[in-house]
Amino acid sequence: MVDLFLWPTLLCLLIPIGYSFLNDKKCIKEILLISFILLVIVILYWPFMVFFENIPYVGYLLGKLLLFVIFPFIMFYLYIKYINKKINIGQTLSEFGVQRAGIKDSMQYFLILLPIMLFANFIVGMGPDSPVQSWYSGMMFMESFTEEFFFRGILFLYLWKLLDIRIAYATSIIGFVLLHPQYFFEIGMLAGLVQGVLTCIISHKSKNIVGAWFLHGANRVFSLSIMPLF
Repeated sequence: MVDLFLWPTLLCLLIPIGYSFLNDKKCIKEILLISFILLVIVILYWPFMVFFENIPYVGYLLGKLLLFVIFPFIMFYLYIKYINKKINIGQTLSEFGVQRAGIKDSMQYFLILLPIMLFANFIVGMGPDSPVQSWYSGMMFMESFTEEFFFRGILFLYLWKLLDIRIAYATSIIGFVLLHPQYFFEIGMLAGLVQGVLTCIISHKSKNIVGAWFLHGANRVFSLSIMPLF
């Protein structure tokens, strides 16, 4: 049985699809490619999680890395390579904010906005009753890159190059919130909304997703290893 746990995430794509049809149909191919990628992620997410849970310690990380980073990157690389045969892997990664340029600004915004994120998470009070093991906390920090690559790299920075930045903001933030249906109608949704906004701001100001990744990862470490101590 297929469990489409993440199906609400698809709803965020109605924003760029509708905008493109009404205002700029030149970008519809790229938006449909994003839609196809997200549809595959939604369909395969649960089978991947079930399969990779049999790999001790790093199974979840590997599953998310394949679905949210490697698969989308390959699809976009092939598409962009078809358009511009001279483009290489590094240039393709830069389309999604994975580059040296902007790292300093990205990390500065991370440090500036981190207290806001941690305060919001503290107010919400999400986290386990006792601190998790350090290896698990570290793995969750690394895994946060997978979501930032897709939601800030693709649904924000790449969409920004195609459409109005307001559309990119709305798509990325709403998509990120909808990625966590377990928090619907709970206060935990507030933390996801704040995180979505702050990581988009970092990516917007620096055109780099490293600071967004660190904010996301640091917030996870705070929730898993520090908050339970209070």
